[in-house]
Amino acid sequence: MATPAIVCVYSPSGYGKSVDCLYSFTDALFLSAAPGGLVAAQALLGITPQERVVPSIYAATKIIQNEKPACVVLDDFSILSERTHLAIDTSGKGGWEAWGKLSRAVLGLREAAISCGSTLILNAHEAPPKTGDSGNFMPGGPKMPSRGLSTTLPHVATLVLRGQKDGFAAPPLWGGIYTCDPSDTRWIGKDRYCVVGKKAPMNLREILHRAAEIGHDVVVPPRPQGMEWLDEAAEGLANGLASGNFPNPTEGARALTSYYTGRDPRHLRWAWRDGCARQRIRQSSAELFELFTPAAGVSGAPAAS
Repeated sequence: MATPAIVCVYSPSGYGKSVDCLYSFTDALFLSAAPGGLVAAQALLGITPQERVVPSIYAATKIIQNEKPACVVLDDFSILSERTHLAIDTSGKGGWEAWGKLSRAVLGLREAAISCGSTLILNAHEAPPKTGDSGNFMPGGPKMPSRGLSTTLPHVATLVLRGQKDGFAAPPLWGGIYTCDPSDTRWIGKDRYCVVGKKAPMNLREILHRAAEIGHDVVVPPRPQGMEWLDEAAEGLANGLASGNFPNPTEGARALTSYYTGRDPRHLRWAWRDGCARQRIRQSSAELFELFTPAAGVSGAPAAS
């Protein structure tokens, strides 16, 4: 049985993480710290997501335990953690007891997702690297009320990815990428699936799709009902880009528009986004093994499909 992923993504506000979650986990239950964060959904996808405002990590955990949703997105996890800490530390004095309770709340959230079989996405702000008062260096990572809690998140998750702006992104819808570079000790990161690399398009569904494609036993979120054709379209575009039948993404967009006549332009753009990302993620993940697979093509990692 496939295992749901636990994913934490972080970046400064406005880099496109929430939009990526809307594209990648359209049918998810979005548990938000404040209303209004998902207003882009109708304009970009033509779909209204399931959204509820929750006051704390405890409330989110209870919903997961009671309803067992297939996928849950916590947006924004940094704000939700801050509110949970304020509820725990009513005196405002801080201290180890409050930090310990907050840490246990995060671990309880993880355990609820695992036991209920829910894919869990934690969308957080970014805290930059810094040197503490004692002179100890602390890497940048997801913004949490405690830097110690930020550094423990990789133990909770299967993916911890940093969002950045970069012209590499294919297609350049937002100029956003995810990175996970083990050699860069300035930033917290984790990629248990070994498919992200130093630069990957900001597309969590396609990252999970690639992980399953090379043999990982991971849940790939389904398409919304009636939109299963998106995978067929994305696959055709990815193969066309890889083979050279489409010399560039623009030609791929024209081919999609011609083949899927009458489709909603927002959904054609969606398929285009995923197909371009699928081809690029296949290429970048295969490059990890290219010295050892001389006969391999774009999807030529050892366990490629």
